[in-house]
Amino acid sequence: MEKIGIMGGSFNPIHIGHLHLAESARVEFGLDQVIFIPTGDNPLKNTNAEVDRSQRYHMVELAIASNPYFSATPIEIKRYGNSYTIDTVREIQKAHPGAVIYFITGADIMFEVTKWRESRELMRAMIFITAFRPGYPKTKFNKRIHTLRKEYHARILKLVSSEMDIASTDIRSRIKEGKSIKYLIPEPVEAYIVENGLYLPKEKGLS
Repeated sequence: MEKIGIMGGSFNPIHIGHLHLAESARVEFGLDQVIFIPTGDNPLKNTNAEVDRSQRYHMVELAIASNPYFSATPIEIKRYGNSYTIDTVREIQKAHPGAVIYFITGADIMFEVTKWRESRELMRAMIFITAFRPGYPKTKFNKRIHTLRKEYHARILKLVSSEMDIASTDIRSRIKEGKSIKYLIPEPVEAYIVENGLYLPKEKGLS
């Protein structure tokens, strides 16, 4: 039975923390592949509009090109209006009948998932792989997982992985401030950002 990991996010921009989490999950749980899904319009999160969704998708493609187990799909960026994870999961299931779907995420999502559309159905449709993130005490995290398992019958696997405290918001800020982002993002993504003058203050334009 095929085991497919999916990893959604704005990826604005994608960074090595995303890649490390996906690869750690693939290896730890024997996933056959991991599909990256850049978000379209997230009803719970305001995606930074200064970068086009097609550019975010292209940066993902650049970041994962060297890993044969990684792929990307524009399924959500082609969906206009609010984009919901439950719809995406159903489409992935149609494309891969019989596959077991694993949703790879950080600890923060465990505190948000019950706000998502059809959250109960979503938690029945796939298995969550979740890793600790800085800022969430382990006792609080474990209590939350216990609650989701008990009240939603959620299937949640804990990922033992080194924590990488990297955030896309910090990377965007560093670019605006003229600070180095080297080793925070893959080199092809860094080159693309520089070439296209992404995330710079509007008055500066391309350098």
